Amino acid sequence: MSETLEVDLRVATAREFVAQVLNGHDPERARDFFTADVVWHGGALGTVNGVDTVVPLLGGFISALTDIDAAEQDVIASGDLVALRLLVSATHTGNMLGVPATDRRIQWDAVDIYRVTDDGRISEQWAFEDLAAILSQTGAISLPWAG
Repeated sequence: MSETLEVDLRVATAREFVAQVLNGHDPERARDFFTADVVWHGGALGTVNGVDTVVPLLGGFISALTDIDAAEQDVIASGDLVALRLLVSATHTGNMLGVPATDRRIQWDAVDIYRVTDDGRISEQWAFEDLAAILSQTGAISLPWAG
């Protein structure tokens, strides 16, 4: 298999994960994409190990944002890594990060990086969400520059 084809297949895996799990509002579907020992790096949210721990974490996030939509803005891929820059929008309809539902429409930038194995499974993910944007739009914090 050529290197280009391998990278294209890894990109397809990351895109399908976003389509089916996030945009499909189906966190349990992540089990079909992750390896059993997946490592999820959530920045300020910490690192979580194992599919049985990561899937409920995704479930809490998705259930708090019932109409979540992650629109791809850019993709960069090299070797076994795929980076997606996303514009995410949702309505905050459930408790998220300790913030009760506000029913506010929120939008933020995200960059997710996936390590995709040779057999098309995600073994590691780095999730970089603009937490300041999320928390300020839900009213949990006030940003001095946001007016």
